[in-house]
Amino acid sequence: MSSRTVPGSRLTVYPAAVIVAIAIGIFVGAATADRNGGYYSGDYPAFYGAGKIAASGDWDNLYDLDRQIEAQRELIPDDEQGARFFAYPPQVALAYRPLAAADFFPSYLTHTLGMGLLLWGALLVARPMVPWLQGRVALGIAAALVFWPMFRTVTGGSNTALVIFLVVAAWRLVYDDRQVLGGLVLAGLLFKPQFALPLIGLFWLGRYWRVVGGAALGAVVFYVSGVALRGWGWVLEWLDVAGEFGRIDAEVNGHSAITFIGFAENQFGVGMSAPVAIAWLLAIGTAVFLSLLWWRSPGEDLDRLLAVTMPGVLLLSLHAMSHDGAVVVITAAVACQVWNRARWLPWVAAIWVLGACQTWIRQIGWSPGILMLLLALWWGWLVLKTPRAGQSRVVG
Repeated sequence: MSSRTVPGSRLTVYPAAVIVAIAIGIFVGAATADRNGGYYSGDYPAFYGAGKIAASGDWDNLYDLDRQIEAQRELIPDDEQGARFFAYPPQVALAYRPLAAADFFPSYLTHTLGMGLLLWGALLVARPMVPWLQGRVALGIAAALVFWPMFRTVTGGSNTALVIFLVVAAWRLVYDDRQVLGGLVLAGLLFKPQFALPLIGLFWLGRYWRVVGGAALGAVVFYVSGVALRGWGWVLEWLDVAGEFGRIDAEVNGHSAITFIGFAENQFGVGMSAPVAIAWLLAIGTAVFLSLLWWRSPGEDLDRLLAVTMPGVLLLSLHAMSHDGAVVVITAAVACQVWNRARWLPWVAAIWVLGACQTWIRQIGWSPGILMLLLALWWGWLVLKTPRAGQSRVVG
């Protein structure tokens, strides 16, 4: 059946119904949950509390644990101690200041809506590079939201949807030959350096010089904007806090880790041991693998390079959790453009199942997300190696 004869309900009405049902479920779930925000809002108390600290102007104590506990006092479940620690750069706290001015419940819903809109924006922006999305944006949103890591990041108060939007926006600007602007957008990822630094480095290896120049300019803006909030040495202070948080989180929340190193530390303990050393070698090997791909591949392969790069960047990272795996929707979008449905459907199904299995990470003791990323990395590699003459536009 050609895309012209597909009933409109399959492309618009049904996906819209799924989106509306999910939105109603989120609202009802949040409205009827225990008033302790942590029960339904995941990581959002950390951002909300940081916004409150920013609103008070108490920048010197932004990373002070006692200050964060005070800011989140009524947001954490009674059976938990401490706070959802905020370890992001101060600019992120400033960005959450307007949301912290509202009560927690409407603030959380506004944030959730914002993450959903960023996903929608990413799909709109991606249409020229991924033509099968033309006329299927609602279908794309519905498909993404029923993928557990994406659903979790949108509803769980985290910001992976923003990461996806920035990556896709930078990709679109490069596609439109506005590479300096693309680099500026890519620098927006510096709030999560585990994404920004590898991607900027890979664009450098791919000889996208103007992208790298734009990213360098963006990095200067990023640094200067932090100086006004925490002084000239804010980057070193932030990295020190983030590093310490990563070490603590590896012990407390290691079952959610989806990186080589995080998985090994969760299974065999934090600190260098033979399994952790092997994980480091796998991470380094993945970095070398991606570097060679970008060095050797021509510029017109940017879509396929990103398909294999996004899961690879997570695997080699020092810190990435289960919801971060939502970035593999970029791999899926590209693969569904390159392959026909009979070929991509089993891969989508397998990745969807592995993503869904992450709902049981506490019972399992580790995240199946690492298997999902390995499968997505292999999938991206096969897509990259598919001859362009064999491209098939997705149907239905």
